[in-house]
Amino acid sequence: MDDKIYKTYFIKLGIFTLFIAIILGILIYSSVLSRKSWQKNLRSSVEKVLDEADSNTWIVGNYVPLNNTFTINAACYEVNNRKSGLPYKAIIIRVTTFYGPVALVFTIDEDENVEFKGVSSLHGRIASNLSLNKYSKRIEYWETRIPYILK
Repeated sequence: MDDKIYKTYFIKLGIFTLFIAIILGILIYSSVLSRKSWQKNLRSSVEKVLDEADSNTWIVGNYVPLNNTFTINAACYEVNNRKSGLPYKAIIIRVTTFYGPVALVFTIDEDENVEFKGVSSLHGRIASNLSLNKYSKRIEYWETRIPYILK
């Protein structure tokens, strides 16, 4: 009698474990598939912000992988300045503001000079308030942190 109880218990445990493993596999698979779309859509957001800041000046290139804890909140792309021909990197990073989390775009040159370019996917009065307040402590903080994020 005891063997029969153990047998049904382990069968139920195996079915439950298999069910959890299948769900976990589907979640991981969908996450891997969505990564390329995520990078493509963020690239277009960076292009729009750079085009709004300096029209027809920037060429956005390839995605640069970040190997630190900010990979969840940031993405980096190679960009070239058409006028000077110098290579830069553009970083789009999610920052918490008074208006909620917004994506800010910064550029950084080879000498680690960081410049705030604008706010992504946000228009109107809130975007102008954030863009006009370029010397806020929040933007200054991220301008000093971005060189460390890229290392």
